[in-house]
Amino acid sequence: MKQSEQILRHADIKITPQRLAVYGVFKNTKGHFSAEQIFQDVRLKVPAISLGTVYAILESFTAKGLLSEIKIDFEKSLYERAGMDHHHFLCNICKKIFDVEMPICAALRCRSIQGHTIEDFQGYFYGTCHDCQAKDQGKKGKDGARI
Repeated sequence: MKQSEQILRHADIKITPQRLAVYGVFKNTKGHFSAEQIFQDVRLKVPAISLGTVYAILESFTAKGLLSEIKIDFEKSLYERAGMDHHHFLCNICKKIFDVEMPICAALRCRSIQGHTIEDFQGYFYGTCHDCQAKDQGKKGKDGARI
C-alpha cells in the first residue's frame, strides 16, 4: 500500500481509497482491463464507488502517464499499466488480447519520424490466435474439409 501511495504522490495524484483501489488492480495483475471490469473488482473493496468515479480515475491516471488506454476493440477502451512499449493482437474469434513483443523500429527508438516527435504509439494486429487456429484444425476431417 505504501508503494502505491508513493507512486500516486509522485504523479501528483491525491491519495483516496478509491484511487488506491483502482491503482491496485494494475499493481497486482498484468493485463488489459475495461472500466467495467475494474469497477466490479474495486467495488468489492470500496462498495460506495461509482462507475463514473472509476472512469474519472482512469482518465486521470492515463493523463498522468500511469496507465495506457488501448483502443484495439472498437466497442470499448481497455487500460493497462504504462511503461513498456509493445503492440497488441486481438483475436477476431475469441476476442482475447495478447501483448506482442517486436523489435522497435528506428523511428520509435529515436522517438522521431520525418521531423515529428513521437510521444506515444499503439500498434494493433487483428487475426486468429494460435488457440483458435488449433480448434479450427480440430474441426476439419482427414482430407482437410470441414466436418
